Parts: sequence; structure tokens; C-alpha cells
Amino acid sequence: MIVGRSSFAGSSKFGSKWVPDTYSDYTSMSRSVTAVMMSNMFGYPLSGADICGYNGNVTEELCTRWYALGAFYPLSRNHQGMHTVDQEPYTFQNISSYRMRYVDAIRNSMRTKLALLNYYYTELSAISEEGGAFFRPLFFDYPQDH
Repeated sequence: MIVGRSSFAGSSKFGSKWVPDTYSDYTSMSRSVTAVMMSNMFGYPLSGADICGYNGNVTEELCTRWYALGAFYPLSRNHQGMHTVDQEPYTFQNISSYRMRYVDAIRNSMRTKLALLNYYYTELSAISEEGGAFFRPLFFDYPQDH
């Protein structure tokens, strides 16, 4: 399996793609939705973003929300740059029961992703044979709906 962050014409035949170097903020999280859709439209059905962001320090709330979003990306991973705070979910639970609610929400998001894996693999298999996009805008499926 090849997963890269850059691409060239025809490379989607051989590999997958992730959105490179997102920032740990709400703007990057919202832009990642468009970036993943664009990657799908350009022929990369297995694409996704670095959930929780790559650059900068993330808050527990933002990371939790990004995990919820990442459950619906074809590809999602928690990846961070050097000199940033730890953003693995298990680092949130050592402080208080208040932070435990974030860990529980992330756990539920991961369970959602795992529960959808059979659907994801089936859809990605069909796309590899017939073409199409996995993570797509609604107008792809409903072009007549204004």
C-alpha cells in the first residue's frame, strides 16, 4: 500500500493520498473536508487528512471533533509535527474526569469508523473497478437537486 502526500498524473492508479501538513485549528479541519473531496474527484478514493492537525498545538476539544470527522474519511491518521504537544487520546485521560469525556467521545468515533469498515472496503473495491469517488459532495449523487 502506497500513501503519499504529493501526486502526479496517473499516480492514483498505484497509491493513495493524504492532505499534507494541516494546522491544528478549526479552519484547517474545515478545509480538510474540501481537500479530501477534491482528492477523491481527482481519482484518489482512499484519501484523508492528519486528524488533530500536523502543525501547532491542538486542544482536546478540537482533537475530539476532528476524530469525529475523521471517522467518515476513507483514510485518517493522527500525525503531528515535532515540537508540538502530544495529541494521542490516551494523553488526555491522566488529568481529570472532565477530560475523560473527550477520550470517551474519541473512543466512540473510532468505534464508528471500525463499524463502517466493511462498507468502506466494499465501496472502495467497487470504485477501483468502476471508477467514482468515495467521499463526494452531494451534487454528485443528486445533480438535479438545487
